[in-house]
Order: sequence, then structure tokens, then C-alpha cells
Amino acid sequence: MSSILRVIPFISTRTKHLSSQTRPFFHLLKKPILTKPFSSVSASTTEPAVSNIPISVNEKRPGSGYENGSLEWVSRNGLCGELGESDVGKRVKLCGWVALHRGHGGLTFVSLRDHSGIVQVTTLPSDYPEAHSMVNDLRLEYVVSIEGVVRLRP
Repeated sequence: MSSILRVIPFISTRTKHLSSQTRPFFHLLKKPILTKPFSSVSASTTEPAVSNIPISVNEKRPGSGYENGSLEWVSRNGLCGELGESDVGKRVKLCGWVALHRGHGGLTFVSLRDHSGIVQVTTLPSDYPEAHSMVNDLRLEYVVSIEGVVRLRP
């Protein structure tokens, strides 16, 4: 019975009228090309992208990095995978993605990842309560800049 089932698809393709030109077999395997364009949620909104609300040039927003009328680019002075024993005690600024986030009692652990590797960041609520609350709000794959002092793992 299995030999009949294997032959049936072949028979259905061979019973079609063959033209004087020979057709390659792969024309049967072509998938239809999607002609429907993909759209994003922001592209399908009917509201204008530019708001008519005037924005003050001297307006400062807390935590936005907007000071003295100009934005500053965050620059790091270290890479996650390149920190070593020679960096212990130094203050570094690292940028990357949150790879892992977990709380263990009052202590919060964040694994920060960039193109060079992964480093573990810890925060205590007693040392820096504002930073600790911000770290607790982080989610996976958030892009962050973290500044702190390097120490060896216990």
C-alpha cells in the first residue's frame, strides 16, 4: 500500500499535458510570494507623528540626561568582558543589555551583557536606595548604563 501512495503524487504530475518545452521539476515546489505589505502599529495610527504642543528649550525632565540645553552621549570607560583583577577598586561605567535579573532578599543581582562578555552587578538597598529601586524595575533586554566600583566575586 505504501508503494501506491508514493506513486500517486508522481502520477498526478505526469498526467498533465507536457508542452514542447521541458519544464524543470522545481517549478512545482515554488511557494507563493506574499504581496501583502507588513505594517507596524505606529504606522497604522491616524494621529500625526509630530505634536503641536510647544516644548520649552530650557525644560528639564528628571532622569532624562537633558542638562544645560544639550543632550550628552553616554560614554563607557570599560567593557563587561574585559574587567579583571587589575580593575578591582576602580570606578567604571558599563553599558549593555540586562541578561539576567533576580532578587535575593534585599540583594539584587543583574547580569549585564555587551559584545565582549557578561559582568554581574549587585545592589544593596542600604547603600544606594535610589539605585536599588531603579535596578528592581529593570526587565530582561533593557539597555542600561551602570556606574560603580569593581570588586572581586566572594
